[in-house]
Amino acid sequence: MHKLTQVRPERLKKSAAAVALDTSEQLPPDTKQAFSQKTLEKRARAKFITNIVAFPLSKLKSPLEKAYKLTERCSSQLTETPGKLVGLYCGCRWCLVCSRIRTARLITGYMPAIEKMGEKWFLTLSRPNVKAGELEGEVQYYLRTASLIQRHLREKRKLKYSSLRKIECTYNAQADTYHPHFHFIFDSFQAADLFLQEWLERNPTAKLDKGNQLKKADNNSCMELFKYFTKVVSKSKSKTAAGATRSDYQIHLAALDTMFVALRAVRTFQPCGVIKAVSEEIEPEQALESGRAEVNFHKWIGHDWVNETTEQLLTGYVPAAGIQDIANHLVYPAGLPVKVLPELMPFYVDKSTGELVPNDQVQSVRHDDGFAKVYPLPPADRQRPGCTLLATPEMEIQAHKFPEQLLLTVPLTSQTQLTLFSA
Repeated sequence: MHKLTQVRPERLKKSAAAVALDTSEQLPPDTKQAFSQKTLEKRARAKFITNIVAFPLSKLKSPLEKAYKLTERCSSQLTETPGKLVGLYCGCRWCLVCSRIRTARLITGYMPAIEKMGEKWFLTLSRPNVKAGELEGEVQYYLRTASLIQRHLREKRKLKYSSLRKIECTYNAQADTYHPHFHFIFDSFQAADLFLQEWLERNPTAKLDKGNQLKKADNNSCMELFKYFTKVVSKSKSKTAAGATRSDYQIHLAALDTMFVALRAVRTFQPCGVIKAVSEEIEPEQALESGRAEVNFHKWIGHDWVNETTEQLLTGYVPAAGIQDIANHLVYPAGLPVKVLPELMPFYVDKSTGELVPNDQVQSVRHDDGFAKVYPLPPADRQRPGCTLLATPEMEIQAHKFPEQLLLTVPLTSQTQLTLFSA
């Protein structure tokens, strides 16, 4: 693990670890800047969503507690030099920011070899679901059995083939069980079919169904191999009063932690044959193209990075209502109080009336100078007694003036208080 700190220009000159990603060198200047801005907005969205989940995960009594807290600080500060934005990243698998970087690297590293395969076969292997206490041992059984079958095919059957194996895990909320499983890409039908038969023979409880099947693949279906390794969302369906079917989803924090712990020391991808292994590690220091010739320092506050000097937003990203609603779909373990992320929700205040802008109207006022943007910030040690700025039926906001900023305290409920500031 590494310590997240702000990266200063003098360090950047000496650093050889900064890796430029999402390269757009071949684009014209205007297009290149638009491309970089779009990439930054996607990264802001990924960090906003990650923080919603990582904050309550860090409150669980888990072996990964420190790693979850590290994720909260992932890319929280960015140093901008001409053409680049550099920050320090957590490298954790559950971090959407780092997962985007990792996925891009894995696709770049593995897809050329997959595309060169004369034929492609997609193999799925699994066994019946298990309970939480059995998951870690089940994952090790999967890895051990796959290794034995591979050795059997290559040494006893004398088969020459190449393959790429991925291990994934999903959670069944209704049954409270876990489903680890393998996905393979083979360049040989014979090798893939024999692998399937060996798996079924060694696992009598495994059935020849969609959980254990072999089918023809192409480059597009192979790309599916690089999606999630643990499914974060559990979908459910219910009936409305009118009889219509309504789809919903839940994010079970305890189940996520169980899967992350069981897979923490396991390689997600394992190549075989002529395919070379690609590192799944993310360098702590990463560089992202900015498309701008500026030197600035940006700090993550709420849903965007804020320039420490001008207090302007870096990307202008505003979470859609559906993204903001993710926190309402978190399912907490029994006995664990709801943990509200201090920097979760942004606010807009009408400068003339002092009224809060409803979330569904934020998009129309975000560029209007008549409205003050309020960013979340928890500076408990800097609060002072203040005066009432405004009052609504839902909440009261207290103002605390400082030389360079205005602190606002918003009691959201009787149990939770959110501290905010507005430049």
